[in-house]
Parts: sequence; structure tokens; C-alpha cells
Amino acid sequence: MAINIDQDQLEAIRARMDEANQRAHFVIFKSVERATGKVLRLITDIESFRTIQEQHQDDSDMTIVQDIVPITPTLARWAVAENLAAQQQGDSATILADLEHYTNAVLQENHQTINPPEDDEDD
Repeated sequence: MAINIDQDQLEAIRARMDEANQRAHFVIFKSVERATGKVLRLITDIESFRTIQEQHQDDSDMTIVQDIVPITPTLARWAVAENLAAQQQGDSATILADLEHYTNAVLQENHQTINPPEDDEDD
């Protein structure tokens, strides 16, 4: 895994996330692609969800499956992975694997169905 943060860094990230959570809380949402039926569960803040939902209204159905995700160490690690993936713009397979791992870890922690591995979808 590409993410390597110590406990102090993790606590600082959680503190910043707690502050951000006061403005726009985190949600878990499900996206169903109309053309293929592919289901994906993702994490974002409520404002970003609304933007994504509007941008994809013609091709996907998106619904919130958990409105308010607790700020935990797992969510903080997901946030680091998501930030790194955004900075890399999807170029690093390791960072994307970390993002997938921590997304599923947050889903599991919140008793949601995890996303299947990309490789299994082609079988």
C-alpha cells in the first residue's frame, strides 16, 4: 500500500475532517449505471454527491444509502487515499488499489455491501 501515515498524522486528518463535517457531512451513495446495471458504492460529502448526481442524471441512478458517515480512522485513511488519487489523476495503480481498499473498508465498517473487484466483473 502506498499510504503510510502515523497515528499523529491520522489524528490531525480526523480533526480536519471533523471540521469539514460541520459544513458538509459525508455520505455513502450507490450509483447504478442504466446501460449496464453496474452498481458502485462510493463515499463523498453531501455537496459533492449532489453535483455528481446532477452531472450523471442522464446515465446513472444515484441514491444515498447512508446519510452521515462517522469520522473514524478508516474514513481518515480513505480520505488520504482519495486525495492522493485525485492528485495523481488516476495514474498510479497502487494509489487506486489503496482507494478501492479503503472505500471497501469504510463500506464494511458501516455495514454496507462492498464493491466487487474490477477483475471479477469481466468474468
